[in-house]
Amino acid sequence: MNVIDLLITIIVVTILVTIALGVMTYIAYKLRLARRPSQLSDDSSTAQYFVLHEPPDGSEPGEADAT
Repeated sequence: MNVIDLLITIIVVTILVTIALGVMTYIAYKLRLARRPSQLSDDSSTAQYFVLHEPPDGSEPGEADAT
């Protein structure tokens, strides 16, 4: 096997591996999208990460307790 045949083999294998990785990546992406919870069931009016903290009854914000 001469040098040119070796280079052709390396290039062809590289192209085939690149195509195979691209197909596997696309399949993994589609599987990940299928596992994602639907956005329609979420209520957009409620906070997703933060909860509003209400002060105790009878006190104004910034007012210290005198007890």
